[in-house]
Amino acid sequence: MRTRTLSTPKSLLLPCALLLGAAGPAQADNGLNVYGFLNAGAYYLDENDISIESYESGSPQFFNRDTMMGLQISKEISERTSATIQLTAKGEEDFAVRTSLAFISHALNDSTDIRFGRLRIPFFYYSEFLDVGYAYNWIRPTGDAYGIPFSDYNGADIIKRFSFDSFDGQIQLNYGRRDKEIVLFNEAYESELNNFAGATLNLYMGDFGLRVGMQQTQMTLDSAADAQTLIDVNGGKDAQLALYDLTVSGARRIDIAQTYATLLTSGMSQKTQDTFSFDDKKARYYNLATTWDNGDWSFIAETAVINFDSGLYVDNFAWLASLAKRFDALTIHTTYSTSRDRLDGGEVGKVQELMMLRGEDESVTLGMRYDLDEATAFKLEATHHMEETNQGLPGASGTLYRAALQLVF
Repeated sequence: MRTRTLSTPKSLLLPCALLLGAAGPAQADNGLNVYGFLNAGAYYLDENDISIESYESGSPQFFNRDTMMGLQISKEISERTSATIQLTAKGEEDFAVRTSLAFISHALNDSTDIRFGRLRIPFFYYSEFLDVGYAYNWIRPTGDAYGIPFSDYNGADIIKRFSFDSFDGQIQLNYGRRDKEIVLFNEAYESELNNFAGATLNLYMGDFGLRVGMQQTQMTLDSAADAQTLIDVNGGKDAQLALYDLTVSGARRIDIAQTYATLLTSGMSQKTQDTFSFDDKKARYYNLATTWDNGDWSFIAETAVINFDSGLYVDNFAWLASLAKRFDALTIHTTYSTSRDRLDGGEVGKVQELMMLRGEDESVTLGMRYDLDEATAFKLEATHHMEETNQGLPGASGTLYRAALQLVF
């Protein structure tokens, strides 16, 4: 299988590929392999009135965000079958140990693999390496384009590799479900993502690469199950007062939003009212990425489009473009990214506007990576983040400074 990570030096790709199962590992005599990765980071955010991917302003912070350790163990069961488990512990989760991957892989033939278990959802170009900071130039990918709050599912996928003319390619089909908590706005919600299905195509020709992918699921979230009770408690007050009462009561953000939507859509069509729920609503995700890497220069442009049937989540269009130049062990890179919400039309769009759901922002990042050895990289970054609109209102801007040491072993 041909594996590319186009903004990482090509000589450094193998350790990352081995870690995440993108290519079969070199087997030890007993067929047991242990790999690991470590990210240790610090940051400083210079603005109190801005939120950037849950980074907190104030004094410099060490070893919470951008800090994690992962351990992957693979065991060859037979010539064509292996078992893999990956454990991770993240600073932002108080270093609780979680099983991020656990699957059995079977080679149907030399070009086709099938996997069963807990797998990585192939949302992004860097999905397979998302936790392995060493695998790319950034300390972590920008949240504008890489902002989905989960990355795994339980199910199966089939991967077919092929070549024709001067192209190498890979097709991946996946199906499964996810029944785990989702953290949104730093709050946990029980969720069910059923019929999680998608397809991804990767093509490579020389220094160029192209990736096209699509995923969809039926989404149910436990938001505002007691919405009517909350409305009754407010004693028939108008929507603005009900919203205020819910906010000061400490209710979760999405519970507040769904209750507010119930108040605003009262008297509207049943279709509009039904739209503002998270009960069995379809969500669709589309991804397009193009890459170029000649060894000295590299470039990636990636687009993510999310479409929701639920009016409580607005559709979103995001993209990034990143250019990097290598000077032996030193790499200098710059990235522009943006995320823009798109309101629906008709009654649904009017309610979304009243609820001030729209957000628009952009970021510019300047960073450096220095490879201390063949498996260790030191990184520095400065990201200037500009909120054009935040919850329907003019936003703020601020700069996030980060440093990290990232390695694989």
